Amino acid sequence: MRNKIFISHATPDDNDFTKWLALKLIGLGYEVWCDILFLDKGVDFWSKIEKEIRENAIKFLIVSSSYSNQREGVLKELAVAAKVKKQLSDSTFIIPLAIDEKLSYDDINIDIVRLNAIDFKKSWASGLRDLLEALEKHNVPKSSPDLAKSNQLYQQIFLHDKSVIEKEEIYVSNWFSIMSFPDELRFHQYDKKLPNDYDVRKLTFPAIRYKNYLCTFAWEYDFIYQLPKTETYNRNFTIRIPTADILSGQYNSDFIGNFECQRLIVQLLNKAFELRMKDKNVREYQMSNKIGYWIEKGKLEKDRFNKVQLVGKLKEKNWHFGISAAAKLYPFPVLMVSSHIFFTEDGAKLIETKSIQHSSRRRQGKNWWNDDWKTKLLAFVKYLSDDDISFYLEVGSEEKVFVSNAPIQFKGNVSYIIPENNTLEEEVELSDINELDNFEEKFPINVDEK
Repeated sequence: MRNKIFISHATPDDNDFTKWLALKLIGLGYEVWCDILFLDKGVDFWSKIEKEIRENAIKFLIVSSSYSNQREGVLKELAVAAKVKKQLSDSTFIIPLAIDEKLSYDDINIDIVRLNAIDFKKSWASGLRDLLEALEKHNVPKSSPDLAKSNQLYQQIFLHDKSVIEKEEIYVSNWFSIMSFPDELRFHQYDKKLPNDYDVRKLTFPAIRYKNYLCTFAWEYDFIYQLPKTETYNRNFTIRIPTADILSGQYNSDFIGNFECQRLIVQLLNKAFELRMKDKNVREYQMSNKIGYWIEKGKLEKDRFNKVQLVGKLKEKNWHFGISAAAKLYPFPVLMVSSHIFFTEDGAKLIETKSIQHSSRRRQGKNWWNDDWKTKLLAFVKYLSDDDISFYLEVGSEEKVFVSNAPIQFKGNVSYIIPENNTLEEEVELSDINELDNFEEKFPINVDEK
């Protein structure tokens, strides 16, 4: 009986999309067959695949990418599907799914270039919507939606032996304690000594305009070089607030509230981190809402620090481990340091195309376990360090904020069994299998915008 949707794809390059699509369709009640879900080890795989296409497939979906267009196995499946299409006299038996923006029209396989492909390139969600309309139009049979079925399949195949176990374990965070602050947060009433059009981000030390004051940890004389008129400034006009009172939540006045003081401190710390990165001669990468920092190829001996590799190769590209950071004061003062991967063509010039950065990041990141990320993060923080235990953020000529280079650790009551093999590449994009939202009454299903 022909009732299955066969999905042909390039392994392993198109596995992520294929598993995502297969589990979505299964959850909607369709019968689906693809080798990564149902082909057991040791099975005569080609005879099984050919049987599914010749005898059971009602539609043949081919994931069209730069990989599948050259893969021998995919081309063999397509050849069998072409014969079945002719046998059934079904002009819509083969449905291409375009997922690769890099694949030009001229490079598409001649057997599918004439067919109308469903576009998944910009959005997997909208592509799925169009595919469902096509399947409904061509009366492809399905049962009632059963998301539990696809979730069960995901659990059995991809989460085998990965359940939570009761075991006390120490977890290393990406929080680094702020060990000490300057004694005072200062508000210098420079008034006209600070021109209205002056960009305070250019100052040597972190400072923020607040009303007609300059909020900073620095002393009033720290800005004489850049603001010459402040040489005659009367320091008695400065409002000084004990930092300890702000951090404890005890300070409040008509001039400024405690919450606003804390907000200003966070901004000063973040600015101080940016300035510190310039001192460390690392490169910047402007992300949507933060700045990432990375090290050029050749800056470190063998591109390693403390024997940890921070720059490497991914085919013709170079990967660079990088970080970004943000301060927070609750529940206690810390600098949160996040991990990133950036890519260059020659070890120094960043690849400008964001889509290439994103796809390369996913490809390289799949090969790293938590320990890899942790080791590289700690090595980078050590690289920033000024002594064995800390690094500092300069917030004035005589004022520094000291940050521990040892991450905060937390104790947990549960753990998990570490798999013997790295299957992250197989599991990516599938963790949201339960987060399925209705997008139209016509299709009572979940779709995650990709």
